[in-house]
Amino acid sequence: MRGAVRWATVGAVVGLVATAAGTHAGSAQEPPPPTDTVTFTFTGEIVDGVIDVPVIAAVVKVPGLRRFAFTDVNGRFFFTDFPEGTWEIIVEHLGYNTVEGAVTVAEGNGLFLRMTPDPVALEGFEVLTRSDRLLAERRQRFPFRVTRISPTMLANAISADPTAIFRRNSMSYISACPTRPTRATDWMTPDCVMKSGGAARISIYLDEFPMAGGMTHLSAIPKELIHSMDWIPEKAELRVYTRAFIQRLDEGAYSLEPLIWQ
Repeated sequence: MRGAVRWATVGAVVGLVATAAGTHAGSAQEPPPPTDTVTFTFTGEIVDGVIDVPVIAAVVKVPGLRRFAFTDVNGRFFFTDFPEGTWEIIVEHLGYNTVEGAVTVAEGNGLFLRMTPDPVALEGFEVLTRSDRLLAERRQRFPFRVTRISPTMLANAISADPTAIFRRNSMSYISACPTRPTRATDWMTPDCVMKSGGAARISIYLDEFPMAGGMTHLSAIPKELIHSMDWIPEKAELRVYTRAFIQRLDEGAYSLEPLIWQ
């Protein structure tokens, strides 16, 4: 569930010290800003919108720059060599509604943000399994939006077709690819996502392995065998995880490779 965006530019946060977040923000894979672009150190603070305490280890993503940083014990984050302008920013943390929106930043301004707790995620006590932690960490360390199709979404879906469940929850425009001959079944298993640059064919990975049959083969998998999905619209990539795979993750039999965005 995405909460309402509440952005407020304020004076730069005073006394912000370098933390591990700086390592993530300065990833070697980030493209350097153009030499004629004015850059500065962009700082901000994130707090709980109900009890006004710092939100620790929230991930702040800037997809347009392929950068991300984590908040420290004071709920603060920073990016060095940040270019002035208007940028889409996404803030995520387990147990809170994802916040996203466009913010205009310049030298001397920072960002103050309140995150709204997610009442669904906070109901009762839930043990974070090894698979939950590994998948959540991988999503956090990817600088673009990753839409999770959870076990609850799959269980509550009326349709038994995994491809239909994906389309309904992807928040993307999924259609048949226009560059191939049209088949009678294409409307049932569309396998392209429409983006600003045109149609992009969706790559599907089942338990970390490429699925050669794409949407057609995914539609043949019983919904009950699937645990969850991760949809990465920037890469036109769908990651499907079976219950058996999640069990192996929990038992420590597997680790996860990071998501690559180049």
